[in-house]
Amino acid sequence: MPVPLLALVATAIYAALFWKTLGSPGKFNFTGNQFSETYMFHVKFLEDLKKDVPKKFHCMMADIYESVQALKRKGGDNQADEHRKALALLDLDGMGED
Repeated sequence: MPVPLLALVATAIYAALFWKTLGSPGKFNFTGNQFSETYMFHVKFLEDLKKDVPKKFHCMMADIYESVQALKRKGGDNQADEHRKALALLDLDGMGED
């Protein structure tokens, strides 16, 4: 999993927790402008970990990957059916490939 992707996930989790602290208002926008500093903090933090303690960073990333794979396996048939439904909504034939 690339650092920018993990940083984005961490930022989204931060935003969700922030939303909860606001009392879960009906309207809440997850925008780049609002959370760019948080995202950049996560990127720098992860890049520093990667540079300073590469073996521990690798172990952490492997643990995250294994956890995601375990969740994916637990989804089973229900998840596969949901994926088929989601794909049915996309017009893949009409999408450009460039």
